[in-house]
Amino acid sequence: MEILYITNGFPFPLTSGYLRHYHLLRGLAPRHKVTLLSVVGSGFDPDHRAALDPYANAIHTFGPAAGDSTLVKLARRAEGLAHTAASGPVDALRSTAATLVASGRFDAAVFSGKRTFPVLDALGALPVVVDLCDATSSRVRGGLRFGTLTQRAGRLFELVEVRRIERSLIRRGDHLVFASGRDRDLLMMGADQSRTTVVSNGVDLEIWTRNSMVLGGSAVVFSGKMDYPPNEHAALHLIEAVMPIVRRSVPDAELFIVGRDPTPRLMAAARSGTTVTGYVDDVRPYLERASVFAAPLHFGAGIQNKVLEAMAMAVPVVASSLAAEGVRAGDGSEAPVAVAEEPAAFAAEVVARLVAAGEGAAPDRAGRVFVERNFTWAENTQRLEGALEAAQSAWAARRRVG
Repeated sequence: MEILYITNGFPFPLTSGYLRHYHLLRGLAPRHKVTLLSVVGSGFDPDHRAALDPYANAIHTFGPAAGDSTLVKLARRAEGLAHTAASGPVDALRSTAATLVASGRFDAAVFSGKRTFPVLDALGALPVVVDLCDATSSRVRGGLRFGTLTQRAGRLFELVEVRRIERSLIRRGDHLVFASGRDRDLLMMGADQSRTTVVSNGVDLEIWTRNSMVLGGSAVVFSGKMDYPPNEHAALHLIEAVMPIVRRSVPDAELFIVGRDPTPRLMAAARSGTTVTGYVDDVRPYLERASVFAAPLHFGAGIQNKVLEAMAMAVPVVASSLAAEGVRAGDGSEAPVAVAEEPAAFAAEVVARLVAAGEGAAPDRAGRVFVERNFTWAENTQRLEGALEAAQSAWAARRRVG
């Protein structure tokens, strides 16, 4: 099959938030010809492209747009969500996509990204798998409860626009894929799910494996991109509400907030016993030294890669119900993580695991096994291939009726 693959961000490096597409492209490459079209940001490096060359028949990149001030970023974000025609990198991507589709070479397309929504009309009659990935509108809606009045007003505008785009993507896709069953249920809202498939993220188990057969000391870790509002909120919650309670029982407990782009507010909140690392080349050394991975997420959407990676490293996990739901298996089975909500209950679960580690508890093999059984990239690539075949069948059936 010859596939046109469109993404809103370049799927490398693997810390970019687009690792899903890197692994799916790598899985498709042995059996299909794939042409990748991606919008790229200001941090794009030619070496990033080289990482995808073995897996793509051709790669076309678009952007970045000039300027990187906060106002410019906000304007671009609004422009990308607006109902009117796109401009700049998205417009160039749309023009290239139309030319490629007109060549008649392609059998189907995989489309991802809400900012790239204007490109859809260039795909013509090509069968399209729309990867909605996560329920962005649910994440934005959850964020309405938090932040300043200005932030909440901005999120309300974003919610209206994102929900409109999500509905349009659902209508246009010949087949729809989602990162989790939860996200599918939230977006489909009781509608027929016969043209949907859950294609979850996976974990590279050769990379995410621990070297030590013992847990760390009194270290608690949370990781992620720290300017992402759900992550920032969870990190602040750990620092301000959870860890003070933990330290009443474990005075030497340390908290490591690991990940790039910590906000000024998060940096200012750090105190004795808390380390905010900023960007690190490798998260695994922090997971090796952890006795607990804490994920008190209160809003957000999609699958929780950070939790899966900790589980793959056999680190005991304490999570909010929202975070735990984000790692539920495709068959509905629940992950072997401790679930708690309120600060006191969450802290009690953290303390129990720190104490157990201090008494010689072994790494959490059950978490590793759960990931091995439910979250592999090979299995999810096969599900995407099934979605592509389903899109072709639906497109052909429509043509026969028409």
